[in-house]
Amino acid sequence: MSFSLTPEEEARVRLAELLGYTLDPISKKDMAMVIVISVVYGIDLLAVIYMLWNRHYPPLKSKSPLLMAFAYMSCVCWFIGDLQINGHVHLAGTALTNCKGVGVWVRVLLGVCTVSSLIALRSYGLFRVFRQNLPYNGFGFYLPFLAYCGCTLVYGIVAQVLSPKITVEYMPLLDICYCPKPFRAALYGYIWATWLLVALINWKIRNIKSSFNESREMTVSCVFVFIALTFNTVLQFKLPQYPFHQVQRIVTTSLDHLVTNLVWWTIIGGPLLNCLFRRQKHLGYWKAKLRKDGLQNEYDIESEETAFSSNHAQFRDSMDDFFLYADATANPSIMGGRKVPELLPNGEPRPKSARSARQPKKQNRNSKQTGLAYKRQSAQSARTLAQIKQTSHHSRAGSNADPFDIRPSLSRTTTSASTPPNSDPFNHRFSSNFYPLPPAPVVRSPATPRPNESQSVLPRVDSVGSATTPPISGRVYTP
Repeated sequence: MSFSLTPEEEARVRLAELLGYTLDPISKKDMAMVIVISVVYGIDLLAVIYMLWNRHYPPLKSKSPLLMAFAYMSCVCWFIGDLQINGHVHLAGTALTNCKGVGVWVRVLLGVCTVSSLIALRSYGLFRVFRQNLPYNGFGFYLPFLAYCGCTLVYGIVAQVLSPKITVEYMPLLDICYCPKPFRAALYGYIWATWLLVALINWKIRNIKSSFNESREMTVSCVFVFIALTFNTVLQFKLPQYPFHQVQRIVTTSLDHLVTNLVWWTIIGGPLLNCLFRRQKHLGYWKAKLRKDGLQNEYDIESEETAFSSNHAQFRDSMDDFFLYADATANPSIMGGRKVPELLPNGEPRPKSARSARQPKKQNRNSKQTGLAYKRQSAQSARTLAQIKQTSHHSRAGSNADPFDIRPSLSRTTTSASTPPNSDPFNHRFSSNFYPLPPAPVVRSPATPRPNESQSVLPRVDSVGSATTPPISGRVYTP
């Protein structure tokens, strides 16, 4: 494939003059246009790969990334067909001499009609959901698209069966594909009908929920497409020999693919660039719009009230953990794995934490069994705590049990609360695992007489000389 002025190209130009046509040779300007558009589609390919890699990102998911990827491939097919039909490359000796295969099937059917039908399918999906209250899937969703594809297939089969003189034929002397006016009229009428249908559908969904409202994007897209269609329609019927003129063919091809890229980037560009440069911030903004429209369930996003309650509950749980009020069975990792005491220092049962008393948030729609099990566990825990409280109350208030028969760690804090008033706390039998402090010594003044001998704790000697200790009665005083 050469873009320089070869002897064959000079002979083609002279032959066109003999036939009464003015033919501009294929030059470096055509090559520059091919390179520029190819680079643009190469950048689009990187964008498509990134879009498919992040297709589960909710703002991108709402734009139907698979449909947009197929739309990109249709635009590439359109570009390949334009290189042939608009005369930017030499056709002799290549597969591009098959004008029906490339010009009709690749350029028209797989290119122009397919990209138009895919964009129409996106708009019809929104119309089906927000105007007809029907799902965005199923046979009914794809039925209009399949009907359109069937009509397109019939169009291609008829064009393939008819004679090349009626549809499109290869002219070896001029090395170009020529299309008669009737076939052009049928082709452009079909494309106009497709985009008028797209515009009608987008007009009907112009006031849908703001999260999925693409009225501005599709209005801009339709304006661009109608400008390109008007230009091409006038050019095809007023200047049918435009492939012979270099400026006209370059402008036509450039305008076609400028419009296709503008439409593609207008639809997918915003979410794609936000996903690349400000992913979390844009996701929060998009979720806020989704909650405002009441569509958060479609993307498993909780509402504003649920989100606030969840954040508040997490804060309460963190405070419970900090102050050691969490239930040991619900969170045994508190205090380094040690069990939290079930009773408070004053003998009352420890209150349940907000985490154990509250039913956990359901992670999905199929967690009903988990919620019921948690309710049963919470009810059982409440009954257990009530029994502990009742048992503790009866055992401490209604019996004569030793109030000091408790754990040593709570002894000093419960002495004043558990000892009856006007009683000696040390005149009783202590438990085996608790040793009280000795009584404080009695401070006597010098005028106080000394105790009697019977009250002395010193041993006395009997007549035999053996030392015996008299029994202790009453309180022992230390001299």
